[in-house]
Amino acid sequence: MTNVLRSHDDVTPAIDALRAGALVLVPTETVYGVGVAVAAFSECETTPGPDTGYGRIFTLKQREVTQTVPWLVEGPSALDRYGRDVPAGIRRLADVFWPGALTLVVPASDQVPSFMRAADGTVALRMSSSPVVQRLIQACGSPLAVTSANTHGKPAPASFADVEERILEGVDVAIDAGATPCRDASTIVAVRDGEAIVLREGAINAQKIAEAL
Repeated sequence: MTNVLRSHDDVTPAIDALRAGALVLVPTETVYGVGVAVAAFSECETTPGPDTGYGRIFTLKQREVTQTVPWLVEGPSALDRYGRDVPAGIRRLADVFWPGALTLVVPASDQVPSFMRAADGTVALRMSSSPVVQRLIQACGSPLAVTSANTHGKPAPASFADVEERILEGVDVAIDAGATPCRDASTIVAVRDGEAIVLREGAINAQKIAEAL
């Protein structure tokens, strides 16, 4: 049975689970996500199996394991730690919108395990403004690999009540923070041929991205 915690309570069981490589349901400021601590899998040379916390992400979401999972990070310094040759435009967007609902796609550094990189060698990073997420990252000393807590193709849940029962039953620990403040998924931006490209328009519209640049 899933251990359900309230966000204002002691979330030590969630921290312990993440450190052990287990799968946790977490509330971000955008939508609820399922994820693991990256550090628990950083020594893996190949994609962890379906029985591991990381592998279960794909089983729960019913999507291909070849798809990658975005990382929630502690701050802008993560762009240099987990990215390389980060364009100035990406740094500008992080300065303006982090912490917040903006995911930035950058070329991955050697500190990103190969199975966690996209086919083009990139990794997606976001600094969440959720105090719960930041506490988990700091306590684990690791980014969290987190994707929306929904079956692939279904709406991402913006409240704990909206989380599918099968998703809730499939995680080891769940944190209930009620409804999320933002309720929209993050906007995803990458730089291609020197230009910022909005890959997904979410909580931050394309006009605001253009204005920031």
